[in-house]
Amino acid sequence: MPSSTETNLTPQEQTTRMLHELCLPVYRLGYKQLCVGIPHYRENGIQNLSKDLYPWLAEQFDHVSPQAVEHAIREAIRYAWEHRDPEVWAQYFPGSAKQPSNKQFIATLAEQLK
Repeated sequence: MPSSTETNLTPQEQTTRMLHELCLPVYRLGYKQLCVGIPHYRENGIQNLSKDLYPWLAEQFDHVSPQAVEHAIREAIRYAWEHRDPEVWAQYFPGSAKQPSNKQFIATLAEQLK
């Protein structure tokens, strides 16, 4: 199990640690949205990213469009996938040979939060 599930960290700190382990640097567009969005997704039982999470994140980040949020997250995941450590990614996404979708990525990391 990934080390990011330490219970003494807040959900946002756990998310930050997981993103770091997955080779997603803080300067990448989409990083901040994931840091805020993954805990929010978990805490609120969000199922629909397009109708619920992306618009909420757009409001949190100076009213950028939900489409811009979706794109930023997709590009952040793409970057992390291209720079990944396969052993670390296998801990989070076992048996996955392809880049996860936004939904798969967010849902999988949200499940790791305690």
